[in-house]
Amino acid sequence: MSTRKRQKDERGSTGPDTTEKVVTHDAGRVTWWLTGGSILLVGAVVALVVTIVDGGDGAVTPDPARVAELEASAADRHVDQVAELIEHTRAAHEELVPVLEALDEVLPEDGSESAGDLPDSDTIADWNRTTDDARAHLDHAESGETDFNVTHAGLRGSVDVLGSTLDALDVAVAADEEQGADLLELTVDLRDQAVRAWSVAATQLDVISIDAGHGHIHLYLPAAPGSGALEPDEAEDGDEAVDGAPGHHDH
Repeated sequence: MSTRKRQKDERGSTGPDTTEKVVTHDAGRVTWWLTGGSILLVGAVVALVVTIVDGGDGAVTPDPARVAELEASAADRHVDQVAELIEHTRAAHEELVPVLEALDEVLPEDGSESAGDLPDSDTIADWNRTTDDARAHLDHAESGETDFNVTHAGLRGSVDVLGSTLDALDVAVAADEEQGADLLELTVDLRDQAVRAWSVAATQLDVISIDAGHGHIHLYLPAAPGSGALEPDEAEDGDEAVDGAPGHHDH
């Protein structure tokens, strides 16, 4: 008895069999083309960077000239990426400094009493828009070398925390006195975290800028003494720059 007939008898149903059939007669041909195509593609890529050395043992070694060419191209790309990141970080920095200075007036970093009333929701919304604009400056970069990616991610992460700071402040100004006090403490803590995170990324930016030939670059956010934020070294911006490095500007 066929499987379909047994299923019909077991279920006691005379309804149509709706099980879909899988067509496999072309699967071997498709698999062959996919596999064969992949092998050809890999072979073509390998052929670009290696040469067969006829040493009698069939050894395959990299072509030094091609390897050097690829390394030089990658190094040039890194130098250009760092220059671009510096300019975008500078633009973001210009947006963020006024926001942090305004925050410091109502929530002083040194822990002293506020110099004025808490901002209203409209003011906080303006600060949030400015912070979003700063974040947009840091959304441009493509993935690069590891130290570049770490720097870029650190800067963006810091701006994200500052956005959370403003969100907490917005809730705090609308809350009752007791809840508002707790939320203001959270706001201060988030603000300090954002500044500390930025200082780490700014230090890393300084390092990769020097390595890329652009010299020192100090784009730190305002931080109170003892806050735990890293501080710039004593070098001037542009010190140790290599003349002619792509993207280098005198400061």
